[in-house]
Amino acid sequence: EAVTHYSILLLGFLSFSTFLKSDYLKIIFALIWFFPPIRLIDTIQLYSGVEYSLIAISCYLITLQKNLKSKNHLFFRHLILLITTVLLIASIWVSDMALVTVFILLSVNLFYYLKSNKLDFSIFKKLELYYISIGSIIGYSFIQYAKSNSARRINYTSFSDFNTIKKSCNIFFESIFDLLKFNANEPFVSVYLYLVFIVFGFAFFHRKNIKINESQKKWVVFFLLDASILFIIVLVSHWTYLNGVPRRYFTCSYISLSMFFLLLFDTAKHSNNKIRFIYPMMLFTVLIGGIGTLFNIKYIWPKTMTPKVEVVGEFKKLGKIGIISEYWNSYITSCPNPDMIKATPHDTSWAVKNYAIVDEVFEQENIYVIKDMWLKQFPDTMKEFGRVLTKDGAEFRIGDCDVCKYKQTN
Repeated sequence: EAVTHYSILLLGFLSFSTFLKSDYLKIIFALIWFFPPIRLIDTIQLYSGVEYSLIAISCYLITLQKNLKSKNHLFFRHLILLITTVLLIASIWVSDMALVTVFILLSVNLFYYLKSNKLDFSIFKKLELYYISIGSIIGYSFIQYAKSNSARRINYTSFSDFNTIKKSCNIFFESIFDLLKFNANEPFVSVYLYLVFIVFGFAFFHRKNIKINESQKKWVVFFLLDASILFIIVLVSHWTYLNGVPRRYFTCSYISLSMFFLLLFDTAKHSNNKIRFIYPMMLFTVLIGGIGTLFNIKYIWPKTMTPKVEVVGEFKKLGKIGIISEYWNSYITSCPNPDMIKATPHDTSWAVKNYAIVDEVFEQENIYVIKDMWLKQFPDTMKEFGRVLTKDGAEFRIGDCDVCKYKQTN
């Protein structure tokens, strides 16, 4: 999974970096992409990075396809459009939020096409029109079918009422103010935030010196719209509020806003090198953010650089086992050896993702319960997924967890 995950991230980085002419800015973008601040680390560890990697590859292919105008390239144009369609559908499968990004991407491309071409019947000769139409139907059908067969389905599209939106905004801005006041126990992120404001301020006061090249204007508009619209949608989403306005929901805006500013500085026609003066400041800013991530992991939380898979690898000593726990201690414990260790969240958890695994857990001769973040103490008897479990021995500590063995009584 790690090899696949980081291969996709690498392809995403390489695809977005083709939009930057400056090697200096490509290095800065590499740090933004692979070495983010701790608050935005989900860019590389969760779905956002994969989602935007698929979007990035699609953007690259869209640009490549438009440069193939000869009839001799018809096969390659079809191939590129087919791959792009599949990638865009896959990005929406990875994250529902990609639906907004894909819509903006297609809308911006359509706008700039209509800006330079008359709207007439010739548009029906465009291959893109048919790939978008057929791809939308197939993509919608596939995702609806797949979700209808999932263990659990949640509506992420509902919006909050005005008062709830105010609460979400308050939570978000309070976290920003805590960082600005160095009250968030993340000193490097606080410094990083001040440096970001300086870079933004520099861009604002020198906006007259920034004149975007026509060839890149479309992408500047796309990234700005994507960052802005997704930021607003996240804040007004009811699901965001229910989850406490988590930082991971803003990683999409982080990526798009970063690309927006890098393109501004990369394509600007500047006077007396005023714009390039900010390049070292930008590099210093992203380095501070990345170094802060290592500092937080080592000295604040979890205060260790030991990979989690090595920590939970201690469970392999118990042989073939089943594990029931709170969500965050469940699936991760089976990662060292999924054939030997079967794990699931408890039955009242919101995050039981696969009930077939639940059956596999109870097929194991030895079942263990992890109480961390779930139970105050191990009960003598407990009922899980309709099965009665009784305590079978004293509790002990393994894999940085409090664990106790249980056996089925029915």
